[in-house]
Amino acid sequence: MRYRYSVTFGILLVLVSTSTLAEESLAYSGSKRTPQYTEAGAEGCLRCHSGPKMHAVAATEHGNLQEWSLPMAVHACEACHGPGSIHVSRAHGGRGFPPLTRFGRGSGVSSREIQIKACLSCHETEMGKAQAIEFLGSPHDKRAINCSSCHRVHLESDPMNDKALQLETCYRCHRKQKTEHPRFEDKSIDFDALSCGTCHNVHKVLDDEE
Repeated sequence: MRYRYSVTFGILLVLVSTSTLAEESLAYSGSKRTPQYTEAGAEGCLRCHSGPKMHAVAATEHGNLQEWSLPMAVHACEACHGPGSIHVSRAHGGRGFPPLTRFGRGSGVSSREIQIKACLSCHETEMGKAQAIEFLGSPHDKRAINCSSCHRVHLESDPMNDKALQLETCYRCHRKQKTEHPRFEDKSIDFDALSCGTCHNVHKVLDDEE
């Protein structure tokens, strides 16, 4: 009887301990720890995220580490993706905590509001040569459109800065304009030499009268 009691008690103790650890783990993973900006900066990110796209950003203004008026020089990758101290922690690896900001569309990315907020935190004000962007309230301020729907940061050249790529990007939505847009031949305009952005300010906030 004593042996059976000891075994039963031991099993019960293991089950209770396992349950307690699981509850503690669940409670801990749901705790609201606040991530901080890391001291390692981009080096900490590139230890794992070392693909070509991660290095391509270094050739863009978003990867400029020399100009201190730009966010990359201050917080590196975390300037756009958010504080990553918990994400890079070997102990936690970001599990159970709010993830870093992920851009794009589909599953596994941050909400549209979070993505746009990350971009406008810099771009809604004028930065050197870059003009302030008034996206909210513009014709492209729609539920299915994020900044990353048109712009690519992890490329050496944003498609919006290249005429051919800009047209290709715009035509994904504006299909009719590819064949039905007026060509202004009577005004001696070389329509094929223009990009959409030559005439259209896609970030302009429309007035109620427009």
